Amino acid sequence: MRALSDIRGLKYPDEFVIRHFFKRGLHRKTGRVVELGGGTGNNLSLYATYGWDLTCVDYSAAALEDCRWNLGDGVTLIEADLSKGLPDLGSAPIDVLLIPNLLCYLTDAQANAVLTAARKRLAPNAEVFVRTRLTDDYRCGKGVEEEPNGWRLATPETGEAGLFNLFYTEAGLVDRLVEELGLTDITALKVAFDNIQDGVRVAPNSDLVVWGAVS
Repeated sequence: MRALSDIRGLKYPDEFVIRHFFKRGLHRKTGRVVELGGGTGNNLSLYATYGWDLTCVDYSAAALEDCRWNLGDGVTLIEADLSKGLPDLGSAPIDVLLIPNLLCYLTDAQANAVLTAARKRLAPNAEVFVRTRLTDDYRCGKGVEEEPNGWRLATPETGEAGLFNLFYTEAGLVDRLVEELGLTDITALKVAFDNIQDGVRVAPNSDLVVWGAVS
């Protein structure tokens, strides 16, 4: 991997990706990790340090190019628009599935398609990490509602004007992961924080982090 000063894009993994990694003992094993919406590979960099087999899926060719730069030739890159379904991920089963910044951008039907397809690819006892936005997030209700809790955003201050966002209740997200991924042994942590974006206080940012193993 590159020196920190040479990394393109985000330089550090999500703090809750780090917590999940160590609290679930993933530093004591290796396997295949797949991140959906992996961007430039900041989360996968943690797994790379511990010798995991890496797959990054993202719609942006530029982000994937930066991911290759950051992580080297050992990462498998898949360019795909996940709103159109799960792409071919190869034949190897998935030991860890990371979805830290994707579900909010998928409609209910699109999320169902991705999750149910992913379930078929998970190894026995695979670990899953999900982080997405809740209905008390700053953005919810700002724009045009296109489906229940799904909004075409009017928030230029967050850089997301015109993008679709689906917001979850805590119980709704957990139920979805249980029903569509078969998740068990669940930890759910609410994360709320203020942020300044384009000179505007965005408060609260409200996410739910969920991790567990498949049955």
